[in-house]
Amino acid sequence: MKAVLEYYDIFPKVLSTESKSVVTIRALGEHVAFEGAGKYRIKLVPMNDRLLHLQEHDCQMADVVYKDGALHFSCHLSGEQQYAVLLQKQEGEIWVLCCELRIYALHPDFFRLRPFRGDMHCHTCRSDGAEGPAIVAANYRKAGFDFLSVTDHGQYGPSLEAIRAYEAIPMSFRLFRGEEVHPPGNNSHTIHFGGDYSINDLFRKNPEQYEREVDFIEQELHIPPQVNTREYASLVWVYRKIREAGGMSVMAHPCWIQEEAYHISRTMYRYLLKTHPFDALELTCGQSLAENQLQVSLWQQMREEGCAVPVVGSSDSHGTVNSQWFGLSKMIVLAEKCEKDAIIAAVKERRVVVLEQYYNEEGPRVYGENRALEFALFLLAEYMPLHDELCFEEGRLMKEYACGDREAGELLRQIGRRTEDLAEKYWA
Repeated sequence: MKAVLEYYDIFPKVLSTESKSVVTIRALGEHVAFEGAGKYRIKLVPMNDRLLHLQEHDCQMADVVYKDGALHFSCHLSGEQQYAVLLQKQEGEIWVLCCELRIYALHPDFFRLRPFRGDMHCHTCRSDGAEGPAIVAANYRKAGFDFLSVTDHGQYGPSLEAIRAYEAIPMSFRLFRGEEVHPPGNNSHTIHFGGDYSINDLFRKNPEQYEREVDFIEQELHIPPQVNTREYASLVWVYRKIREAGGMSVMAHPCWIQEEAYHISRTMYRYLLKTHPFDALELTCGQSLAENQLQVSLWQQMREEGCAVPVVGSSDSHGTVNSQWFGLSKMIVLAEKCEKDAIIAAVKERRVVVLEQYYNEEGPRVYGENRALEFALFLLAEYMPLHDELCFEEGRLMKEYACGDREAGELLRQIGRRTEDLAEKYWA
C-alpha cells in the first residue's frame, strides 16, 4: 500500500462528471494533523490533459474549509480521467506541497458501476484440488476476492457445498454455482458459470440423447474441413446447454500444454475465436507465462482481424495454500451489483479487466478495453488495498466458522458487509 494512503484518507475517491462534489481529506494520525488556523488550498491536475509546462491558471484551484479536524473542498470535474489532488499549505509567501492524492471522475454509465474482483475457475478436494469447498472460499475472501465460482472437474455439487457453508451469514462476498464441463469424446474443457443445474449430469444421465443432439448439430454445420466437426458440434452443444441453464460458457485454457500438446488445436482455437459460439474466453489462467502469452497474442491478433471476444481471467487454482496458481490470474468486473446476471452482462459488454501477476512481480499485467483498464489501474492503487484489508479479516473468520467456531460466525455477521460500506464511502 502506498504510504500516502496510510497517512491521509480522501473521500469520495470516485466522482460523477455530471455534478459538483464535496471532497474530504482526513489526516490519519497526529504526525500529519492539519492546523486549524493554517491556510490550505487544492490544485487539481487532470492527468490525461496535463501539459509538460502546466501553468497555475490551467489547473482547477479549490478553496479549502477546515472543520472537525478535516479539510473539505468542492469541485466539478467534467472530464473522465484520473486527477492528481495536490494539497498545498501556505508558508510565508510560498505554497508548500503537503501531499499528493488521487481521485477519478467518471461519466454516468461507468459511475453507476462498482468493481468486483473475481475468479470463475477453481478446484477443491472434491476433484483434484487441495482443500474443501468451504476452506477454498474462505481463502479467496482472505485474498481480497468479491466473488468465486467453484468449478470442479465434471462436478456441480461442490459449488453448492461452498454456498451452503456460508448461507446463514450475511456477507458481501458472493459464491456462485459452477462446474468444469468435460463432454464425452471431446478434449476441450468449458467453464460453466452460474447456471441453475449441471451440464455434466445431462450427458451422464442420458448419453444417447447427448449423441443424438450432437449428431443433429453436426449435420447443420458448414465448416472448413481442417476443423474437427464432431468436436466443434460437441462444444456448441455444451455452450447452448449452459445458456439454457441460465449460465455463461467460458472457453478454458486453450494453450495449456496437456502432456505433449496444446489443450485445443490451433486450428480449432482460431475457428472458435472467429465464430464465437461461446460467451467468453479465459484469456489468462494458472499457467506458465509462455502459455498465457500465447493466448493473449492470438486474442489480440484476432481482434485486429475483426474477431473480438469478451474475456475473463481465472486462476484454475488447485490449492489456496502455498499454491503457484492461486491468485496468478484474476479479473476486476465493473458491474452494477455483485450478482450473477450483472456479472455476466459486464463480461459480455467487455467491462472486465484481466490481471496476470507472477511471483516477485511488482504489479500485474492488465488486459481489456482501455476505458475499463485505465480505471482499474486507479482502483488497484487507490481503492483495492483498503478493500483488501477488510477482506483479509473476513476470510480469516470464514475459515474459523467453517471449522466450527460459532463466535467467528457472530463476528462475521457484524462485519460481513464492510466492503459494501467502503464502496458507499468512496463513490460520491
